[in-house]
Amino acid sequence: MFSKIKRLLAFVLVVTLTFTFVPGCGKSEQSGKIVLSVAGQDVALDEVWFYCRSVQEYYESYYSSMFTSPGVWTSSYPVTKDDGSTEDSTLEEIAKRSAIKQIREIKLAYSHRDDYNVSLTEKEKEEVEKQAAEMMNKVTKEEKKTMGISDATAIKVFTESMVVAKLRSKLAEKEGVEISDEEAKTSKIYFIYFPTSATDSSGNAVSASDKNKKQAKEDAESALKRIKDGNDIATVAQAYGMGGTSGEMTIDSESNLPDELKESVDKLKDGELLDKVVSADDGYYIIKMLNVVDETATAEKKEELLSNKEQELLSDKIKEWTKNQDFDYDKDVKWEYMNEINFVNESTVKSSASADASMDS
Repeated sequence: MFSKIKRLLAFVLVVTLTFTFVPGCGKSEQSGKIVLSVAGQDVALDEVWFYCRSVQEYYESYYSSMFTSPGVWTSSYPVTKDDGSTEDSTLEEIAKRSAIKQIREIKLAYSHRDDYNVSLTEKEKEEVEKQAAEMMNKVTKEEKKTMGISDATAIKVFTESMVVAKLRSKLAEKEGVEISDEEAKTSKIYFIYFPTSATDSSGNAVSASDKNKKQAKEDAESALKRIKDGNDIATVAQAYGMGGTSGEMTIDSESNLPDELKESVDKLKDGELLDKVVSADDGYYIIKMLNVVDETATAEKKEELLSNKEQELLSDKIKEWTKNQDFDYDKDVKWEYMNEINFVNESTVKSSASADASMDS
């Protein structure tokens, strides 16, 4: 079954507040545990926690289908190193390294804010204050106690994140970066999918029998006729038991459509039904174009593409700023402190009975 490619957006903390942080006022034990230093700034464990928590929530939300239990964080995965070699690492460590990468980028960019005359307006400060308070309301008493989480640290993290977000936009503006309507064009279709393949108990794709393939084709052609006769496409999908493999879907230039479908879809107009069943490697499709240009989805796509280009520009700047610097994740990060952040304990994922049983065995 075809699906829209999920695009991994560059991770940026959605936040930002500008308040003066008074050093030494109510400092926690964790604020004295320096995890790493970036651009002359020491980054303590309590501050790192915010980034790790945000990365964790992002992973658990974006890859929700794979998180059947908090124990997934301790699963081992192969990781490709800078020298091309591979080594096994837990998902938790991979996420923590991602958080460290984000910290380094934000700290480096923040240190150059004056070069681009970037600061927050009073309105932005007020919005950030509101967001910071909402964030702190999610922090449990136990987390505040074990990690030394404070309002001051939250405000510091959020302020720097917002400033860097504005700096990214300033870079793009300076370079004249624009996203055209054609680049961002996103359409909305309704499809019914009659599969001719399935997944076995081992997760491998298996093809249906010739008899089942023939039946799938006949069902698809019969369903198409009913739609042409004036029946609602969604109602027809339900009638054929295809409700779970049917529905509305937005598609754009990056969508992973089978070649057999792409050419046909591109010719449709608003409200037009494709007058034939399309055969693809994995099954048969009925397609109806709802909107050639879905305004809401197109606007979101334009924002996403602009954000990606802004991040590319910032990444290029960071490479420029760090070209004479060496950074070693193993040597320059205090992992003895990082290990105090436990993704399993702080996970919002609930174990299923089967997942718990498999972990116990």
